[in-house]
Amino acid sequence: MTMTDGHANRHLLPAAAVAVCGAMWGLFWLPLRLIEAEGVGGGWISLIFNALGMLSALPWLLRRSAWHGFGDQMVNGMLLGTAFSLYTVSLVMTDVIHAILLFYMTPVWSTLGGWLLFRERLTGSRMLALVMGFAGLAAVLGVSGGLPLPRNMGDGLALISGMFWAAGTMRSFRRPAEGIALPVFSFSLGGFISATVILLVAALLSFHLAAGQNLLPMMPWIILFGLAFYVPPNFLVLWAAQRIDSARVGILLMTEVLFGTLSAAILSGEAFGVSIGIGTALIVSAALIEVFRR
Repeated sequence: MTMTDGHANRHLLPAAAVAVCGAMWGLFWLPLRLIEAEGVGGGWISLIFNALGMLSALPWLLRRSAWHGFGDQMVNGMLLGTAFSLYTVSLVMTDVIHAILLFYMTPVWSTLGGWLLFRERLTGSRMLALVMGFAGLAAVLGVSGGLPLPRNMGDGLALISGMFWAAGTMRSFRRPAEGIALPVFSFSLGGFISATVILLVAALLSFHLAAGQNLLPMMPWIILFGLAFYVPPNFLVLWAAQRIDSARVGILLMTEVLFGTLSAAILSGEAFGVSIGIGTALIVSAALIEVFRR
């Protein structure tokens, strides 16, 4: 075996892990919908999933030195955790395909944020990514009154979640952690806090997100799904991101869009028309342009 072969083999497992995690996140909507159909609102599901994430990271944080940089990581965690909480509830409040595609506007917001906040140069490729991203947004949402506006609250939350995710990833890139456990804990703690706020607001407004009449009977299933679909991908993606370059991570995570849109079209009966197809192609292309540029 040559040195090149050894280098490729070392990257094969992390790359496979990221691709599998993307596929799992693409199917994340399915257990959410199944649990919600049994009378447990998405607010409770998000809260419990984040509690599981915190508990799973604690065994690696028993040493005081493991908490070094917690302040920075907590800011990152609030941004990323809030993004994932909003994305989770959006999956039960709007069409799955819309939620996934609107969340994947993230590279567009990252490009705008880098330009506005960090004075990054708007190159030709970046401008092309922005144009394609917004064109895809218009195709997915439709143009009402001349603007591509969210059709409902779920669409709005999915769009906002992508903005929070972009802010969190930009900050994480500039203030990285030394290990994996602390970012996972901070991410889950941020998600737990935001999920609590979402749950309280939903309860005050009598939204189905706060429904909990079957919470105790469904608790074993919620924990099982959380341990399968939430906890492992968080650790695996952060582990893999320290072993392969960020551009490759971004490309491999596109399996989420593929599995999410296809599974929703097949299993949920959601319409996948020409406009959604065009929007998907444009948004994914915009993301790939930004990923390859990086």
